[in-house]
Amino acid sequence: MNHTRTAAIVGGDVRQVFLGELLAADGMRVGTVGLERHVCELPIFCDMAALFAEADVVLLPMPVTRDETYLHAPLANAPYRLKDVLDAIPAGTSVYGGAIPQTLYEPARRREIRLYDYLKQEELALLNAIPTAEGAIQIAMEQLPVTIHDLPVLVIGAGRIGSAVAMRLRGLGARVTVSARREADFARMYSAGYHCLDTRRLEGQLHAFPLIINTVPADILSRAVLADCAPDTLLLDLASGEGGVCEDAKNLCRVIHALSLPGKVAPKSAAAAIAQTVRHMLEREGLI
Repeated sequence: MNHTRTAAIVGGDVRQVFLGELLAADGMRVGTVGLERHVCELPIFCDMAALFAEADVVLLPMPVTRDETYLHAPLANAPYRLKDVLDAIPAGTSVYGGAIPQTLYEPARRREIRLYDYLKQEELALLNAIPTAEGAIQIAMEQLPVTIHDLPVLVIGAGRIGSAVAMRLRGLGARVTVSARREADFARMYSAGYHCLDTRRLEGQLHAFPLIINTVPADILSRAVLADCAPDTLLLDLASGEGGVCEDAKNLCRVIHALSLPGKVAPKSAAAAIAQTVRHMLEREGLI
């Protein structure tokens, strides 16, 4: 990596610390803002503008924000308004972040800031599915009174995360059923040896599964669909955003909303995935 480049790591959780350390190990100069509450050897700046003035690239956290007003910065000593962060970045700077809100693109464009969402890269989506799947299985093993082996499990969704979860569950000996909506997904899951259900027709089907793992961020698991669950059915919701579980689901079965697992269960691996993705994006932009 080009030793003359400087990266500004801004806000976020311990993944951002590991990300900065990985980039520094590659030869980049790295400075941080909004990570004051975590002990690390990376230089800490109190003045955002001073750091950004030196930076070739600014790396925002994943997610960039929880409320579209403040930067997601749980390790900061004080809150940072997104507007203030954006205002401190010089025109022409390349800025990368994860799950960037749509409302940030127009202000960035007006300031001539190049904004890139690394979470939209297929590479990172696939790599993030690994710790998500492992984290979900870890929770299931801790919460269930039985082994995963020979357990009937329903995985809702045949996307990146659903496929990663299903594969690992089957490796532990579970009897895995995957629900999907598209004919191509049905064929893919069937050819991989899974039982299949139609996600649009789950009503009356859930009584057979002591463990249900939802990966679909849509209104899927309504009260009618969950009505035939046993009270001790464990439902893990991995879906981002609002998820697909109705509000009173906890009255029908055991529900755990297990969101943002990569940063919780494997932050160093999650940071390595971000670093790899960002490196490739920087290479395409000619910054390294």
